[in-house]
Amino acid sequence: MATVAEWFLRGLALHDVDAIFINPGTDTPALQEAYARLTHEQVKLPRLVTCPHEVIACTAAQGAYLTTGRAQVALVHVDVGTANAAGALNDARASQIPLILCAGMSPSALDSAVPGGRSKFINWHQDVPDQHALVRNYTKWTQTVSLPAAVGPAVDRAFQIANSEPPGPVYLAFPRETLMSEVEASGLMGPQRIRAVPQGTLSAAEAEAIVEALLAAEFPLLLTAYAGRTPATRAAFVELAERTGSGISEYRGRFNAPLDHPQHLGFNPEQQVVDADVVLIIDHDVPFVPADLKLRDDVRLIHMGNDPIQQRWTTWGFPTDAVHAVHVPAAIEALLTAARARSDDPRIAPRRAALAARHATMMAERARRRAAALAGGAISPMEVGAILSRLAPEAMVIEEAVTSGNPFAYGFEPNAEGGYYRNGGSYLGWALGASLGARLGDPERLVVSVVGDGAFMFGAPTPALWAARENGLPLLIIILNNESYNSVVLATRHDFAGGAQDTFGHVGSLLPQSPAFETLAEACGAFGRRVTRMDDVEPALQEALAAVRSGRSAVVNIMTEAAQKPL
Repeated sequence: MATVAEWFLRGLALHDVDAIFINPGTDTPALQEAYARLTHEQVKLPRLVTCPHEVIACTAAQGAYLTTGRAQVALVHVDVGTANAAGALNDARASQIPLILCAGMSPSALDSAVPGGRSKFINWHQDVPDQHALVRNYTKWTQTVSLPAAVGPAVDRAFQIANSEPPGPVYLAFPRETLMSEVEASGLMGPQRIRAVPQGTLSAAEAEAIVEALLAAEFPLLLTAYAGRTPATRAAFVELAERTGSGISEYRGRFNAPLDHPQHLGFNPEQQVVDADVVLIIDHDVPFVPADLKLRDDVRLIHMGNDPIQQRWTTWGFPTDAVHAVHVPAAIEALLTAARARSDDPRIAPRRAALAARHATMMAERARRRAAALAGGAISPMEVGAILSRLAPEAMVIEEAVTSGNPFAYGFEPNAEGGYYRNGGSYLGWALGASLGARLGDPERLVVSVVGDGAFMFGAPTPALWAARENGLPLLIIILNNESYNSVVLATRHDFAGGAQDTFGHVGSLLPQSPAFETLAEACGAFGRRVTRMDDVEPALQEALAAVRSGRSAVVNIMTEAAQKPL
């Protein structure tokens, strides 16, 4: 008979999993043995990708989803592996990425005659009262597969919950004895019989009412973070703005709209929302930061998304004049249908002209900032973005540069084949593993990881570079190195303006004499280069791109200026 471990692997294949990102331990040999046996028998299984740190396993599974559109699996070691992976679930939950995090559990049987029973000293230390508590804050569902016959229903249920809207991570744990148990039938039904729940769309009347509100407004504004989950939805979102004469402001969690579009008003919605009288918020969790903002008295806020009021959060607090829980692509198409029927509305053209003037002012300020940075001699993240945009506009950028993120995004303009992804959560260490997974999901794609020096260190760079080389998945990693936790510095200036740290120096937030990350890259078989002069940025990136295109990862450590305030 087959073991539970074998049925589990067959279940993952049945659910179209591309890869199992594994950080193994003493609880996983049953799975590894089953994988070896089934592979030898030529059973088609997901690719097994060894990750020398759990954060790489958990973030790589997220990155692979970004390029495949299918939920992936991370497999870690008992409580300690779960603890190491847990932070990355913060990002998966926030970015609505379906992910199956699996872990073993310390055996409870003390009899060595029981397959999988306790056999090592460490089995006692890994026996914790509530292993699931380590991830429960970030998961939609957790389950322990304690009976062999439960393996099939548990696997089916994990995918059903993870893929149901809003999608997100789930957690499945297996005691070691269970994995090694034999069972005649698994009870697996697979995706054809176990369906995820999608959201609906807008009714024709609802869509027409929203379009009329946009057309009747003085200054309608579309705010989004994740509408551009696919190129088709991105194009529909932009067309909706055009056909309603609405401004666009986005948090670049995805590539939602081209920055050079004449209705794009930038990545700082606080600068625009104060003037708007109708705001349509599409697929966004924190549309603006309300502190110190005075909205118009007559402003109407319409929220639209698969969880438009963010029910997973304890405190949210945004005005909700209308709320629509919908499948976002379908709802945008419904709005477009209504808007296309109103294309001759005379209010659209003058509003688009006014928006173009606002856009021109924003782009002129962008040009002024670029010129000032070049004149000052420091390397600005915006200029790095502009150079990368010129050299590789088709790149899929996975960015985790924190305070350098928006400046970089104002410089980098992806083309239609390009992309831009930012972690939705607050866990740093996402980008390196996510880039690895994205490249695995689309091996021909140029994937560029743009990180700050802090995020690079959080991201377990040695395991990430090893896994990239071992699996033939070369990455370009650009470090925007300001030698600080600059977000903490900016928060300090905001909370204690003119305080002791402003006068005597910042405490605990600076990272001077940062490691030679380029040398670390070389130790891992990658190309490494440190850049301290603006004139050297483009040649270094050209060399790095050539290395990646030849099959070798590259790390470019660029010493940049620190942002003095968020853009």
